[in-house]
Amino acid sequence: MIKNYSSTDMLYYTAPADIWEEALPLGNGSLGAMLYSTVGEDLISVNHDTLWTGHPADVTRDGAFEAYKKAQQLALSGKYKSAEKELEKNFFTCWSQAYMPFGDIKLTFSADKYKSYERTLDLRNAVLSNSFEADSVRFIKTAFISKPDGVLAYKTESENGEKFSFSAEITCPLKSDIRAESNMIITDGECPSDADTKSPKYPCNSLIYSDKAEEKGVLFRGALSIETDGKVTENGAALSVEGATYAVIYFTVKTSYNGFDKRPATEGREYKNACLETVKSAMALGFDRLLERHIADYTVLYNRVSLELETAGGAPAPTDERIERFSENKSDLSLYALLFNYGRYLLIASSREGSLATNLQGIWSNSIKPPWNSNYTVNINTEMNYWGVLPCNMRELMQPYVELMKGLCIAGKATAKAFYNARGFVVHHNTDIWGHCAPVQGSASWAYWQGGSGWLCRALFEIYEYTLDREYLRETAFPIMKKAAEFYLDTLIEDVDKSLIICPATSPENKFVSGLSASSVAKSTAMMNSIVLDLFMNCKKSCEALGINDAFYSDICESIKRIKPLEIGKNGAILEWNEELKETEPHHRHVSHLYALHPAGLITKDDAELFEACRKTLELRGDDGTGWSLAWKVNFWARLLDGNRALSLVDNLLRLVTPKNAKHHHGGVYANLFDAHPPFQIDGNFGVLSGMCEMLLQSDGESVYLLPALPDKWQSGRIKGIAARGGVTADIEWKNGKITDYRIYGDAEKLNIILCR
Repeated sequence: MIKNYSSTDMLYYTAPADIWEEALPLGNGSLGAMLYSTVGEDLISVNHDTLWTGHPADVTRDGAFEAYKKAQQLALSGKYKSAEKELEKNFFTCWSQAYMPFGDIKLTFSADKYKSYERTLDLRNAVLSNSFEADSVRFIKTAFISKPDGVLAYKTESENGEKFSFSAEITCPLKSDIRAESNMIITDGECPSDADTKSPKYPCNSLIYSDKAEEKGVLFRGALSIETDGKVTENGAALSVEGATYAVIYFTVKTSYNGFDKRPATEGREYKNACLETVKSAMALGFDRLLERHIADYTVLYNRVSLELETAGGAPAPTDERIERFSENKSDLSLYALLFNYGRYLLIASSREGSLATNLQGIWSNSIKPPWNSNYTVNINTEMNYWGVLPCNMRELMQPYVELMKGLCIAGKATAKAFYNARGFVVHHNTDIWGHCAPVQGSASWAYWQGGSGWLCRALFEIYEYTLDREYLRETAFPIMKKAAEFYLDTLIEDVDKSLIICPATSPENKFVSGLSASSVAKSTAMMNSIVLDLFMNCKKSCEALGINDAFYSDICESIKRIKPLEIGKNGAILEWNEELKETEPHHRHVSHLYALHPAGLITKDDAELFEACRKTLELRGDDGTGWSLAWKVNFWARLLDGNRALSLVDNLLRLVTPKNAKHHHGGVYANLFDAHPPFQIDGNFGVLSGMCEMLLQSDGESVYLLPALPDKWQSGRIKGIAARGGVTADIEWKNGKITDYRIYGDAEKLNIILCR
């Protein structure tokens, strides 16, 4: 029996949040909120996943295909800088659109000074609690966001029935009309029609509104109502509550967003009445019933997996203090389990059936100029957001990702034709809720990269690998994968040795020395060839699983044999580009040339030479980087079966960062355990969750490896419910580094169960 573990399911603080990075997140996939739990002015920052700038638009470029072919010939001739200049001058388009905040709910109380303060976020039930004493009144506050009923419910009560008063108001940074009517605060607004995406400045230089109905952005309504035993009065655009012993705020947002290809102002969903009815229905149910329904819905997902690590224990300390102490003394093993559980919590809070896929910040953003437009960056970040979903046995959370892919498959068809004269579809490194698939502007190091569609398809196939759902594979995954593969079949060309390559190619965001300057465009790259090979192999497996033996299957099988294999450089590392080229930044955050190791799994310990070359590659890259880069390295080292090195990267992630001491490309976590790029990006939270799963279990559809990369520090513990490819889940218990008990659930007869400890 594992004992002496503590504080693995609770974020706990003894002071209010002073800044957004200290506030605590709630969410139901679509509606998100950051709660500061301040005393005099209690602030709640609100988001909705469909509040984006823009509308459906054709993004193309005259002469793009000709520029691509010219750059291809230049790259084949070794004129890399000239190829890069051609692409940057004649191939690129505009930025993708930007994610917008709804605004803030502000609750103003007369209280100022306080004592005996506590606030917690209980990950076991997704409920935030806050208590303190102010003006001789003991306040207790409870908040959650319900998926079943679509509202934020926030209850304030006095412990002993003392009376209190407060006011509620809403501020919105977008074009909006805010008013109080019928004892509700109603906010009607619209998102900008454009984030100045043609400007060379980025992210969103300025917000542009259009008067033309077909160009208007997403329309929205927010509604707030209060249930109380006090008196509610309208005060301008605010509501005032007097003489209450309790008050419950019910709030929601609805929008006109109706899909990537529908104009939100002329083809949008009805949202105004839907918003009001949602709030009224929630009030009719009441706080206690809403809470019941919320917990029942949430725990079905959260309770599927649990991780316990035996630790020395001790009295629980505030989370921010624990993180700060961890940099000096890494004995708090329960902090690892807390990080693991927090990743699962954030997944459930930001990606649910019917919501959009998680963006760079999940669903939480407080800026109208968010970092990198808080878009979908698909040269790793969007994919990383979903790495932990299937191992943690939460297939339902993949639905928004699948829906994103369905839209991109349609939108990217025009991009493939216009820019490459190819079949199928393609996605470059950025997209948004409108299906932006074209190359953006700026440096070719990020903008020229046609690997997004191929990499995104990996997760579609993994859903099948984990569930063995053949109907899903036939009806959903394979048709999209096939179209992605058709694009690469049309764009592969022969190298001088007759192997097949994608040319020209980049290794995302990295550069090499080219003459007297830097370039990012080469003849071919390890990553692009690996993505194509991985996609083709998964298409081949899909065809065989579905009994398909047609011309497409034959083309895929023939191409697999000819795709340029990975090479090892003179320094013993995987060659990133098609030849030995000096990197301008040897410790670059992207380690794209190891795609074949992770996530693809094309390189295993059976490939001894390549396996060792991957290790050498990581040694040269170093153990620092952005938050998501550190998380990716956790997964790499786990795949290399080095649990101690993987854990050292987790340790690097657990560095306390504040906006004041933040160093760009030097990751860590904020006081609320949000991943710091810095600034905040949620991918690191999700990537480290995946990495810890990889340390405890790995699978390939034929074998399941138990504790393949267990770090020495995790001497005793247990994991329950972790999922593996092949449609099974596992419980594993270990003591003193050795497996003492395990159980496999599901049909494991065709799987090899391998105990690595």
